[in-house]
Amino acid sequence: MSSNFLCALLILAFLESGKSNSGVSISHSRDGDGQAITCVLSGDENMTQINWEMLRGPNRTKVGTYHPHFGIYIMKEYETKVKMEGKKSPHPSSSLLIKVASNESVLICCAFITFPSGKLEQCTDISKKDVSVNKSIMKDFTYVEPEPRLGLFGNLGAMIIGTILSLFILTILFYLCRKNSCRRKKSFKIRTYLTDSPAETFAEESDDAPASQSSANGFDPSKLYAKIKKDLFYGRLWKSYQGQPKPWTQVTMASHCVGESDGLTFCLARPEDYDDVMAISQDIYGGNDYLPHRYHSWMTEPGRVVIIARRDRKLVALESGLLVDGGETVIVEGLRVCPNERGCGLAGVIQRFVDGYIKRVYPNVKIKRLTRGDDPGPEKLSKFTLLARRAVLSLLGDSEGFDGFVSGLKEKLVGSDESNSSSRLVPVKDLEALKTLLLDSDLSSRLQLPGGAIIQDWQPLKLMESNLHILARRNLTWFVDGSSEKPLFMSFHTPPYPIPFNGGSLRFNIDLYGTDTSLAKKALTAHLNIVKSEIQGLVLVHIYMHQTLWEDLKQFCEGHETVKQFRDYWEQLFLEREP
Repeated sequence: MSSNFLCALLILAFLESGKSNSGVSISHSRDGDGQAITCVLSGDENMTQINWEMLRGPNRTKVGTYHPHFGIYIMKEYETKVKMEGKKSPHPSSSLLIKVASNESVLICCAFITFPSGKLEQCTDISKKDVSVNKSIMKDFTYVEPEPRLGLFGNLGAMIIGTILSLFILTILFYLCRKNSCRRKKSFKIRTYLTDSPAETFAEESDDAPASQSSANGFDPSKLYAKIKKDLFYGRLWKSYQGQPKPWTQVTMASHCVGESDGLTFCLARPEDYDDVMAISQDIYGGNDYLPHRYHSWMTEPGRVVIIARRDRKLVALESGLLVDGGETVIVEGLRVCPNERGCGLAGVIQRFVDGYIKRVYPNVKIKRLTRGDDPGPEKLSKFTLLARRAVLSLLGDSEGFDGFVSGLKEKLVGSDESNSSSRLVPVKDLEALKTLLLDSDLSSRLQLPGGAIIQDWQPLKLMESNLHILARRNLTWFVDGSSEKPLFMSFHTPPYPIPFNGGSLRFNIDLYGTDTSLAKKALTAHLNIVKSEIQGLVLVHIYMHQTLWEDLKQFCEGHETVKQFRDYWEQLFLEREP
């Protein structure tokens, strides 16, 4: 009682009410055939960037981004439908002109990424014609000094009255709790019934239970069952029959949670957990983190399991698994731990839980596979089977010089022996032709595939028909050696996608398979040439290849001022073990 009184007194004594003057105002109006939307940030905030997003029903897609230093980036699918402007003063703002059907219900949202308030977002329904909307969303903070309303004695009086009222309320609550507790104790009355129905009969063994006896009236203890009166606090308690296997312990706090371990609650991730996941993803992969872009697609991807861990309702860790190879293999990826928990063994806790969960839900899983970009040392590697190492060449450039860089590579090809080579690359666009290529039993040995698999954007996949459906979802662009029916080289690239690096950049991954240097240079140039028009702002290019190709491709890419080598030689490790 004394502790509750002290807490109430402290809260009333030191609580100050006030609101931040930070907010986002949004307005829209018709502009010819389109809709003009303007967002303005007010208050004392430092703006990092402005994200524009479109909501159609349950679908949320990113339209573009305005960055005060790197400028404007519009997603490729909206380049012909959207115009965007932005300015930093007197107040950070951005305007969007978009063309949509007049009868289409669409929400446009602008999200200001700021400091110290974080994400300030506002949306407007642009299906409403010829209207002007001005809404504000305000964040509550205690650091803004409220307007003075009462004098010293007025505040003191309010504190005294509030303290008395709080004490009175706490006393009533304490009395009601005690009274209700006593009632609950009296509500447990055991009544015995005789029944001939076997469905309601159970026998419960106990070490200290007396031996069965038959009474004078022929009472049979085997037909005894107990009914416990319904209690509003505990609910109905039933036991259906003796010997029923106990279900695996479930966490009752929410239906999507799947277990507890080491003080953590583990749940299946949901779309609404996105902001919490991003909050623990600081400095993941040096800014090369793919999860901000892929999280929402993970929520609906077939065969995907995403587990989050919470401590005291705060999200502290995440790991995901993808079922491949016909359900016999799980690829684990996305592991991350909140910054203040790193190095404390939390990663091992969530890994063990995810392994156990997948074995329970998918008992056919026999192999656990993963890729990583660092060498953990012999002690940790001894727990895995190292299937392969691939060399990685990383380049950093910007959109202004990217076209010139690609033109320079083309000129190098023309002036070298590679252009006169009989080897040529051809695109593969027909799915049946791709299926025939990948299911060729000799392909793995001819191309020296790592561990007998292809690794698409860090996901190792065996060459089997069930995995072709996964590759088909990735929207890959393929090239293959066209000099013979048994190709000696193959490559593909994943479409560029945004990453947090340097405040917002693009990541572009190219995978090369085979050891022919001439074909590797041609493939690299071809893939870069295809996406050069999509590059806006900074871009990180990662090229994965056989180790023998790295030095030649490094020299091939040198000599350009705006696209340079980003990292020294590093490797991608392909590991597996039993789950």
